Amino acid sequence: MIQRVGPPLLRIIAVFWFTYPGLSNEPGADIYETRCAVCHTGNDKNAGPSLDSIQAMSGAEIRFTLREGKMKGHASSLSAPQLSSLLAFLVTERSDPAIPNGSSISCSNEPISFATSMTSWGFNDKNTRHQEHTSINTHNVDQLKLAWSFGLPETSTARSQPVITDNTVFVASTSGHVYALDRERGCERWHFRSENPLRTSLTLGTVKSQPALFVGDQRRGVLAIDAEKGRLLWRREVGLFEASMLTGATVQHGNRLFVPISAFGVALAQNPNYECCKSHGGVRALDADTGNILWTAHMTPNAEKTYVNSAGTQMWGPSGAPVWTTPAIDPKRRRIYIGTGENTSTPATDLSDAIVAIDMDTGEIVWSYQGTSGDAFNMACGWRRGPSCPKENGPDFDFGASPVIATLSDGRDVIVAGQKSGDVHCLDANSGDLIWRTKVGQGSALGGVHWGIAVSEKHVVVPIADPGSPRSGYQPTPGVYALDLDTGEVIWTHKAVRGCTPEANEQPRTRRRGARNRWPSCPRQYAFSAAASSTPSLALASALNGHTMAFDLSDGTVLWEDNTVRSYNTVNGVEAHGGAIDSPGAQIMDDMLFVQSGYGMFGQMPGNVLLAYRLQSP
Repeated sequence: MIQRVGPPLLRIIAVFWFTYPGLSNEPGADIYETRCAVCHTGNDKNAGPSLDSIQAMSGAEIRFTLREGKMKGHASSLSAPQLSSLLAFLVTERSDPAIPNGSSISCSNEPISFATSMTSWGFNDKNTRHQEHTSINTHNVDQLKLAWSFGLPETSTARSQPVITDNTVFVASTSGHVYALDRERGCERWHFRSENPLRTSLTLGTVKSQPALFVGDQRRGVLAIDAEKGRLLWRREVGLFEASMLTGATVQHGNRLFVPISAFGVALAQNPNYECCKSHGGVRALDADTGNILWTAHMTPNAEKTYVNSAGTQMWGPSGAPVWTTPAIDPKRRRIYIGTGENTSTPATDLSDAIVAIDMDTGEIVWSYQGTSGDAFNMACGWRRGPSCPKENGPDFDFGASPVIATLSDGRDVIVAGQKSGDVHCLDANSGDLIWRTKVGQGSALGGVHWGIAVSEKHVVVPIADPGSPRSGYQPTPGVYALDLDTGEVIWTHKAVRGCTPEANEQPRTRRRGARNRWPSCPRQYAFSAAASSTPSLALASALNGHTMAFDLSDGTVLWEDNTVRSYNTVNGVEAHGGAIDSPGAQIMDDMLFVQSGYGMFGQMPGNVLLAYRLQSP
């Protein structure tokens, strides 16, 4: 999610080490080589999107990132002419794809139906990511075939989970486009274009009792969009700080919206001159009809001056504990549950790496459970260690996966949550007391549980994203695991394996090697990072190598698999290619399965396609 640049000497060395064949001698290309290339090469946590992934983004997204977003601190060292030259090099001029071109299918005037729908990131208020409303099962899942594909314009990363109803799929692109598509054919019902790049998944709710979509943009705004006509109803700025951002989806209960707020101070800290850090995470409740802010819950106190680092820069704290997750809603107890990330500066606090119960009426914290204590970390840590790395130099073990409300066989309500440490925690919903804790992944900054688990009546489906190869003190265990909901015991395991040998031209890029193949036949990354989902008989998981898979929920047998890394002839005529599958994962409804392919971060394979599969007659 985050781009990096190193200290000045490293930037200069990058001129000689990381060059791209065919780059012109224009100033923008030179600036990219000296200021950017070293950190946009590779596939670790410090690797930003590759050059070709950046150039596939919309101009609005690139400009925002450099002028206001994660790279603002680095771009501030550029003069106005230098920044203009860099933008000219990175922003590829394209025709405006506001209205899809080349479609041979036109939609009928059939009204959008909302009778049955998959409304939010967690599929329901409890965040179970479990779907009962489907005819797809263990006996026929192997009959799934691609029905249509839709190209997401001006993006290399598909991160916004669609909303699906009886006859419509609502999908958003990071470039600011939102579409209502006919579910059967993929043709367009309506199109909306945001002024700002979009960042969060879509949620279906209501504004003044009428269907509405909610989505967060990169300028810390929540948008309410008329779901029937595709027009903007209102937009509300909800950021707590200039470095606030929105990642988890907004959810609705009654007339209230609950908005999780994260922060990118973790990235700004790479700049040794940045006074890290003053921003922290939180949750805001809004009036759904107007967007007015009703209450705010803060995850740390306001930061104060702490110490001066070795670069002579004033440090601040506490900070961080961003809320990356989509809240789970508990009407019975009038609570919402969220997960938090690490602190981004010294000192570490009790609400970092925690599951937090919040009173939905007042915003008061009811209880909290901390998965990892003493975890203060930012992007000045790691192998490019900088002066702003917190004294704790923590492991970066966020709760990035949204908490789930479930019920054990004895009737107890519990909260189940996966963590980047590789642990799954089961907590008493009343008190937050630990019931069981199972470690299934080694965990790391890019390992463990990333985006989400799924919980059925008896099973917890856990994707593990542990990257890399074994080494001293680190034994990665990427794969998919099914746990017993009552006990946390592992029922079955599907181990992720690379399963191929890279060709000579597909080896990881090294110094002087130049640009690599965006879509190698043997991807280096193959773990399961995207959120899992389930049905009464199936577990669904998608991998960084572009494969999406269906397992028998009872024993882990692979029943269906498709490799999405290829080009597609889309119904809207937008050039599209599949890549790594990260963030949302697969969704099933009725006789169809949907998945977005492409995630051009951390050296992963970019892409921009929404795929719709349908059961075919044998």
